[in-house]
Amino acid sequence: YPFSGKVGVYSCSVSHIGGEVVAESMNRADARRNRVRIINAARAAFSDHGLEVSAAAVARHAGVGTATLYRHFPTRSDLIDAVFGHEIEHCLAFLADAARTSDPWQGLGKALDAVVDLELAAPGLASIITTSDRSAPLLEQFNRHVLQDLERLAERVRGTSEARPDLTSGDIGLLLTGVRAIAAGGGPQIRTRCRRFITLITEGVRRH
Repeated sequence: YPFSGKVGVYSCSVSHIGGEVVAESMNRADARRNRVRIINAARAAFSDHGLEVSAAAVARHAGVGTATLYRHFPTRSDLIDAVFGHEIEHCLAFLADAARTSDPWQGLGKALDAVVDLELAAPGLASIITTSDRSAPLLEQFNRHVLQDLERLAERVRGTSEARPDLTSGDIGLLLTGVRAIAAGGGPQIRTRCRRFITLITEGVRRH
């Protein structure tokens, strides 16, 4: 068996390499699980305590160490982006579409409907992102785009012959806050009640 020694060395090398591949794969799977656990824990913690909740509290709720949390999300902004990024982008897209709608009144209705949809799909999210510290880049971007689109929508609604001339973007913001509060109340026929509320407050915006 002149090649037995070489075969033995080769076999050991393959076994060693295979073990490293398996270990690396397991580490990646663990990392993915930890990331999901951290995001879920952060969403719950942000909902209960606001965006100022400590990293240690989020890590504890996720069942991981603080170092693991920082390895996945080095800054609070990174964690906020991971938790809320998709919903915020979705919300901004709806609001931008509402501001561009050819009929401004339909655009106003779209914006109000979008707030209801957001509250029912992600309860409490709108409250979190509008009342918490907005220094995170994602929230700064959200605030900037919302103000721009609300101003544009208010200007376009005022430009119709039916709207009251003193309507401001702040007024539309109050309407959005009001319908969100109705949606947050939940209960049976919540969409019907929100639809009724939207009809009433939209009529209030019209010139009488």
